[in-house]
Amino acid sequence: FFANTLALRGDLSGNPSFETLLHRTRQTALEAYENQDVPFERIVEALQPVRDLSRQAIFQVMLALHPQFSDLQMPGISLRAEERLPESAKFDLALELTETRDGLSGQLEYALDLWDKESAEQIVQCLSTLLQSLPDTVECPLSQQPLLTAAGQYQLLTEWNNTAEDYPHDQCIASLFEAQAEQTPDALAVYFDGEEIDYRELDRRAEQVASRLVHAGIGPDCVVGLFVERSIEMISGLLGILKSGAAYLPLDTDYPPDRIAYMLEDAQVPVVLTQRRLLARLPETSACCMFIDDETSETALPPRKARNINAHHLAYVIYTSGSTGRPKGVMISHFSILNHLSWMQRTHRLTPDDRVLQNAPVSFDVSVWQLFWPLLNGAGLVVTSPEGHRDLSYLSSLIESSRVTVMHMVPSMLQALVDIVSPHTLRRVRDFIVGGEALPPSLLQDFSQRFDCRLHNQYGPTETSVEVSWHQCSADEDRLVVPIGAPLSNTRLYVLDRYFNLCPVGVPGELYIAGAGLARGYLNRPDITAERFLPDPFSDGQRMYRTGDLARWTARGVLEYLGRIDHQVKIRGFRVETGEIDTCLLAHPGIHQAIVVPWSSEQKPLQLVAYLVLKDPALQTAEVQVHLRRFLPEHMIPAAFVTLGALPLTPNSKVDRKALPPPTFVTRQRQAVPPRTSEEFALCEIWGLLLNCPEVGIEDDFFALGGHSLLAMRMVAMVRARLGVELPLREIFDAPVIVQLASRLAHYQAREEGSSPIGITPRDGNQPLRLSFSQERLWFLDRLVEAGVAYNVPWSLEMRGELQTAALEWAINQVICRHESLRTVFRNSNGTAVQTIVPAENESLVSQSVPEYALDNVLQTVAEYKFELQTGPLYRFRLYRLSAERHVLAFVAHHII
Repeated sequence: FFANTLALRGDLSGNPSFETLLHRTRQTALEAYENQDVPFERIVEALQPVRDLSRQAIFQVMLALHPQFSDLQMPGISLRAEERLPESAKFDLALELTETRDGLSGQLEYALDLWDKESAEQIVQCLSTLLQSLPDTVECPLSQQPLLTAAGQYQLLTEWNNTAEDYPHDQCIASLFEAQAEQTPDALAVYFDGEEIDYRELDRRAEQVASRLVHAGIGPDCVVGLFVERSIEMISGLLGILKSGAAYLPLDTDYPPDRIAYMLEDAQVPVVLTQRRLLARLPETSACCMFIDDETSETALPPRKARNINAHHLAYVIYTSGSTGRPKGVMISHFSILNHLSWMQRTHRLTPDDRVLQNAPVSFDVSVWQLFWPLLNGAGLVVTSPEGHRDLSYLSSLIESSRVTVMHMVPSMLQALVDIVSPHTLRRVRDFIVGGEALPPSLLQDFSQRFDCRLHNQYGPTETSVEVSWHQCSADEDRLVVPIGAPLSNTRLYVLDRYFNLCPVGVPGELYIAGAGLARGYLNRPDITAERFLPDPFSDGQRMYRTGDLARWTARGVLEYLGRIDHQVKIRGFRVETGEIDTCLLAHPGIHQAIVVPWSSEQKPLQLVAYLVLKDPALQTAEVQVHLRRFLPEHMIPAAFVTLGALPLTPNSKVDRKALPPPTFVTRQRQAVPPRTSEEFALCEIWGLLLNCPEVGIEDDFFALGGHSLLAMRMVAMVRARLGVELPLREIFDAPVIVQLASRLAHYQAREEGSSPIGITPRDGNQPLRLSFSQERLWFLDRLVEAGVAYNVPWSLEMRGELQTAALEWAINQVICRHESLRTVFRNSNGTAVQTIVPAENESLVSQSVPEYALDNVLQTVAEYKFELQTGPLYRFRLYRLSAERHVLAFVAHHII
């Protein structure tokens, strides 16, 4: 099919007019026709292109022009050419045009592996629009040539951006929380590390913080630093700052001191709210330190006067990575957050029975909706321990025991969850939200096959109030890219080319964001604010944010994220400007040139690689890592370092990123030292599997070999599974070298093996017991309202094989006899609720044969059994026989026991 084929190179440089482009193309075609006798095979031989079975080597788009074929008349017969559609496409695209009496007719052939019908029709529509406009626009630059019809523009600007919704645009977060606390004062507000507080108590604590701040001169648009570990104090501190009228600046306690010092100075923070135990980790600062854990009497300060706070005042400032080498602070106002929270409540509606997991670091903007969405709608907030967000074993236990119903993770963390956690753990989770990174289609399929809850893919940069688009994922999606969805309420999304023209459906362009969710700008950086926040050309007087993200609309009206236009990447959910790492590397006296690039493969997720040209050939990788850790957080430390004699350059003298050699992710400077003890052998084997490293020595550093926090979590799980030892995650960060970690592992092994049971003095079984705080709350709710089955905890177990029903019944009775909680009832004694333990009695196990189609209904009936707290029992066992060798044991208990 190469007969009479000419390979032509189009020259669109300089944004020429269409007339100029025609002249260029004519000249190129004439020169090609002068050499048309050269066989195409000779051209292929001379160029020797890289062969790829998925594409043609020289060109991928074919244009063919055919003369008109007249009907052929023969004696007694007439012949007419009939179109015959090809069975397979030879090129990515092939446009065939035929001259007719009325002009041109044609057809577009497309490869089904690359295009769908809607995309092909869109190409034809754009070509038709361009040709129709040419009589009037032939002298206009290509950037001004129209490709969209009026209907197409209306679809992109209005139909797919029709997002107007009411929201409390004149309110503030603090006032809405106070209203919720007044409405549901006794409802659970926060659960943390075994402690629960209700809305009344949380409001009281926040009010104390606010009073202290106000009397220290803090007010609207002040920025107060928050250097607090994840805790109830963190929640009351956040609310207290907002009640004072100020904005909070989250300071991650894991950040290097130099980075924290820069943020405090740049934001001109007058007060830092912290805990006494963290004072030694806080760098020197001119800001006043206020300790949130100081006991302050409510009468020690006069009542706080109401501040004149409005919705346009700042709510928070979060620093994000900056290309100039310094992070920049993003300023978000109250109305922007409330627009987002209102959308979330309309879309993923919370009820008082819901529990939202707060696992994101407070410096990560997802924490904003995790914190305030439940607290403004009467739901419960389940807060993880300071290091708990990295420990999947801890998270699994917390999710299950705290009855979490809504949670969020970045996709890289979700992958670890899918690999390790059982489906039973997430059985109560209704909505699982992911964001912060691109969601791989394979991960979507893995999640859908293992877990029975809704998965939502949400997208948004820090320069907006958390997210701006949303897509509810489906298990039967067959896409190469999981969409980031459609715009949220009062948000407009544009995909534009470099000349700020709307890109047609299917055409990649830069994503721009407009609407209520935009940040005010960058703190003290009017220059960068002006570069990134531009006038909205489609809405007078409005602004739009330039994301730097590449995206495209699909024919279904949803967006697909295609990557970054610049050198910015997402590492484990954190946005990273590689230029900031470059700047930090170049600050080392032993480094001459440096460039950091993202790198990934089938074996490894996206990681950072640093390419270095050294002034000092003796400079070791470990020294460079120590230098970086003084200034950068852990997620910005490259996983591999490659030393070069010189950086490869393009003809324009820019660094040729495509010519950089692949990294090895092994930076060992000497021969591996073999393991000696059983602990060292085990760790070397685990590291080799995790890091895809064939040779690991006991003096190797986990992070130097490419490890990071997510792999550290997997290592903890593997140590637990293989050695039966609970190794705290923090130990890996404190002792990242095997020889150090092995000694700590041996310590934990010895402690677990040498531990002896603690003697427990039996109590007087005849005496009633007081209720715990949580039990009092459940008992009160049961007496106050018809609680129904909201606090039932159902569970079922499928058993295959020959079942001895009598033995199962005996085992259940033994469990009931042994555990007094199963024999506990709750009665009123002189106006006070008490626990009473009733004697154990043998119970018969109720068994019933059911067809499989009815199993779900009978299990639901068990789960919805109404318990009486005063009479009990507060549990229920039922056995259902599906066949001779298949049974299901159903169990339900009241949450109070």
